[in-house]
Amino acid sequence: MGAFRKSAAVFWTGALTAASLLVSPVAAANPGSQPHAESAQGQKAPVPVPAPVSKGVQHLVRLVPELASRFVVYSGPVDGPGISGEAVTFGFTRAGAEESRDKAVFDPQTGDLLSMEITPEQPNTGPVLGDQQVIAKASAFLFRLHPHGLSYHPRAVTRQGELRTVRFVRTIRNIPLDDGYDCFVTVDQSGRIVGFRTFDGALYQKWSPASFPSAQRIMSPATAKQRYVQSHPLEPVYLLPSPYDGRTPVEARLVYAIRDGVVRGPHSGSALDAVKGSRLAASRQQAEVRTLTVTGTGEAWTARTEAEAQELVRRALGADVQKLPVTVYTDARDSGEQHRFFIWGFFDEGVGDRDKAYALGQFPRGLSPALRTHVLLETDAASGRLIRVVLDDGLHGGRPTDKKRDWAAATALLERLLPAGTHKLRVQDTGGENRTWITADPVVNGIPVFWEDEREEEGAYTISVNPLDGSIKEVSLALPDWAAIRYPSPAAAVSEQQAVQALLAAYPLELVYVRGDRPHTDGQTWQLAYDLSFRQSRSHCFCGVETKVDLTVYVDGHTGTVVVRE
Repeated sequence: MGAFRKSAAVFWTGALTAASLLVSPVAAANPGSQPHAESAQGQKAPVPVPAPVSKGVQHLVRLVPELASRFVVYSGPVDGPGISGEAVTFGFTRAGAEESRDKAVFDPQTGDLLSMEITPEQPNTGPVLGDQQVIAKASAFLFRLHPHGLSYHPRAVTRQGELRTVRFVRTIRNIPLDDGYDCFVTVDQSGRIVGFRTFDGALYQKWSPASFPSAQRIMSPATAKQRYVQSHPLEPVYLLPSPYDGRTPVEARLVYAIRDGVVRGPHSGSALDAVKGSRLAASRQQAEVRTLTVTGTGEAWTARTEAEAQELVRRALGADVQKLPVTVYTDARDSGEQHRFFIWGFFDEGVGDRDKAYALGQFPRGLSPALRTHVLLETDAASGRLIRVVLDDGLHGGRPTDKKRDWAAATALLERLLPAGTHKLRVQDTGGENRTWITADPVVNGIPVFWEDEREEEGAYTISVNPLDGSIKEVSLALPDWAAIRYPSPAAAVSEQQAVQALLAAYPLELVYVRGDRPHTDGQTWQLAYDLSFRQSRSHCFCGVETKVDLTVYVDGHTGTVVVRE
């Protein structure tokens, strides 16, 4: 969440007023006590506490009365993923409040509570509450926290030691919103509220039921299930273990992945329009994908000596590096492989040999334009096989590139990189309109082959094309030995229909409201959809690195088992 700034004010929570708090004496909760407000740093100048924060603390104290006996320190702003605001900490003494882990974060404008964490005052000696009692306690807190809490329904209870966390899902007309609107209330085993969080302040966002479409014209669940099966929501994929060193023979796994993923957008890629029965449009721009049949020439791409390295660079990139200084070194990898690096070009004084790989395109001031070129060649030290070659002249295109030209250049190079014979490839361009970044992966038995967790911009073959003139700027080979991989026969796998039935048995379709954009903004368009109930089955963060195959949920092609990767 970010470090707290221990700098502002100390005061009794039982004596807060609605006005902005200053670092000045305020009446203690006990009328007979002395003033208990002072700067957290002694005699420093008063620091004003925002009025919304003081109001927020007052409201929280009413909900969690035990905080009324605590000192509270205003700590200042915090910024973290999903929760950013003004923080305070609570303690039983002035010094303890400054160092306490008991804290809360409030919206700086409204004073709404965004998160709270407090620890038990003493070990619980009473009876342990059951899940339903915990849900009742958590629900009462959420309903009193804000009127919108009444639109939240408890969905699940998770345990962590002595704590229980209830996940609440926001609903409209008893239909859940398939988005990041979950709220979490944590209760200890004695029933004390000890935690709360809502991401991006979603609890407090206003939604008018009138802006949500009616469910009167939707398909029945039975019809939705039939349409779902007919939509072919799963795609067979061969998966290779990652990392793969290209040497040891490995067994590929056959799995059924959900087309267009599960967690990339506001709904899964297989979600259906609840009225029309068709698949919902993708919520993000899709990379152009082609399946190509390419005849490889079987050229050898190896270099052990500097002379061979210069020749490989010329063949791959069309670059002459003979007049440039070269650095050569070898690095050991965790896998036991030795990688050799050849780096040509002029660098700023003080750049170490092993740092040059991270300084490509950064040239000394005053260097002649004719010498402004960096080239990096990475090879396997034992075999000399090409791993990666990069040219960087510091020039980058700013206008839309010629995609037809770039695809032709990349395809021509693929023919030279591939082993002799005919090969099917799944080729896609992830570079956008201003550059062309081609990745190519083999297709075996009509099934694409990927590494587990292979990123969108990665592939068995990766080619970057210069947007200025269509020349090749980068080449990477991650699959040099096709014969080292064994693929299970699709005939021995469960059928696609069996896989779909297994998926629906594990996570039946659920009627939800979905939207097509990510940010929490006003005036959004919502629509009704049938989506896999997995998205409502747990708390999740739909973020992170984009992979070619979303393996959050998939079906094992050999056993028919539904697998969930948390």
